[in-house]
Amino acid sequence: MTVGLFNRTIAAAMPFVPRPLVWRFSRRYIAGVDLEDAYRTVGELNALDCSATIDVLGEDSTNPDEVRSAVDLYLKAIRDIHANTLRCGISVKLSELGLRFDVEGCRQAIRTLIASAADHDRFVRIDMEDSSVTSVTLDIYREMRREFENVGIVIQSCLRRSEQDIADLLEEAPTDVRLCKGIYIEPKAIAFVDPDEIRNSFNELLEQLLEGGARRVAIATHDPLLVEHAEAVIEKLGVDEDRYEFQMLLGVAGTLRRELVARGHPLRVYVPFGDRWYAYSMRRLRENPNIAGHVVSTLLSRS
Repeated sequence: MTVGLFNRTIAAAMPFVPRPLVWRFSRRYIAGVDLEDAYRTVGELNALDCSATIDVLGEDSTNPDEVRSAVDLYLKAIRDIHANTLRCGISVKLSELGLRFDVEGCRQAIRTLIASAADHDRFVRIDMEDSSVTSVTLDIYREMRREFENVGIVIQSCLRRSEQDIADLLEEAPTDVRLCKGIYIEPKAIAFVDPDEIRNSFNELLEQLLEGGARRVAIATHDPLLVEHAEAVIEKLGVDEDRYEFQMLLGVAGTLRRELVARGHPLRVYVPFGDRWYAYSMRRLRENPNIAGHVVSTLLSRS
């Protein structure tokens, strides 16, 4: 059995593994189940000269009560981040705010969060989800940035449409973009599937954003090849530190993260937390079966 097939087999079997064992794997990538866990992790990252973004785990809310609960939790996070003077913002998936069943209600919810964040001098990143909601997510972002400056969007380099989306965003108004590869499985007609194609797209989109005058670009990657290219582009173009930052997920590529900070680059770490950690963990395994090998070694370890 090949390593890839083994990892996929293990990933498929993970839903049958007891949750306490899965948590032994997940705790590396998730701050915890409540806000205090997230604040503690953010404080530790700030002490290491990293800023942070808190991400409440959850998506695809199905009723208004779930949306209200998410909004209340984010509002508390914004107030507490400010009160504790943490270098931190928030990231929000619009489906958690009811995008799939009440678009207008979603608009109102994200406006409430961005307005509160503006009052507390904090930033809100509107996260990007699968391609079925790309257009409406971009439309809501456009609406919000007409009212607020403390809001940004995400562009995925795997999508074939991204070059045109960036061109449109840059032409219309100042924009703040988080550029990532993208994690959703999409049809070949609308997405690149070859890893090299996705990397090439990432590099080209990064240059498009920096050369096109984006207000700020968040370079979200753990790929050393993409980091190397990004550093070369930043140096070639003489990009000021207030116009870019590298971004990484909690628990991933710690050595590379420390190296970037040591070289003087601004760096932000995404800090997920919440009681929906199990679904998040399962999704990470589905999206990247190669993690399964690490899961097995973790579950078999004594720690």
